[in-house]
Amino acid sequence: MIHDEGIVNANKISANKAFANDKIAWIWNSTLEEIKGDGVVNGAILKNINTGELTEIKTDGVFIFIGNAPNTDFLKGNLEMNEQGYIVAGEDMSTSVLGVYAAGDAREKYLRQVITAANDGAIAAIAAEKYLAEEEAFQEKVMEATAPVLLAFWSPQVSESADALTPLEKAAKEHDLEVVKIDVSYSTGRAKRMSIDHVPQALLMIKGQEAARISDKFDTQSINQIITKALA
Repeated sequence: MIHDEGIVNANKISANKAFANDKIAWIWNSTLEEIKGDGVVNGAILKNINTGELTEIKTDGVFIFIGNAPNTDFLKGNLEMNEQGYIVAGEDMSTSVLGVYAAGDAREKYLRQVITAANDGAIAAIAAEKYLAEEEAFQEKVMEATAPVLLAFWSPQVSESADALTPLEKAAKEHDLEVVKIDVSYSTGRAKRMSIDHVPQALLMIKGQEAARISDKFDTQSINQIITKALA
């Protein structure tokens, strides 16, 4: 153990059970320096991290506990990570890169066990599936649309944004536009990419490009004026 005597990385109940087991011999403040043997383990050399002293012990096997150092070096510079190298991910397992999700012990979190890793995996799988479905729909309905499209950004938590949908729908109908509604409480990545910093907001998209933005006046007349000018 690299810790001082009596200190272990385990819950108190498990630690007390291990300390009470007379089949376990504890060696503190030490690291593994060398494994002895030719094809078959017959010993190990331990180094005391306080004194530097080397001690050889006889043993028939060595089992390495990898510990808490995440194997994420290959992601440095690509994903946001904390000082220890753990990947920073949100509640839905999304990382700093859109469409990339992290699950398991390499993720920054409080508890690292099989059950939490499985939970992460389930969440990441659902979130990734939802992201891919949304991207496919957005590509088809907006980016590849031959006619102009009105994107309406809203959230059920913001009553003003829900109220704004009615005049947007009316204005869109007058101009024969399709309205694509995006709930920012779920599609945070899409909102960020479209520079949506508050709701309600709406974008008039023509051939996948922003032609006009509606961000303050949400009455039918004002919306009509903006759309008419953009389509002229």
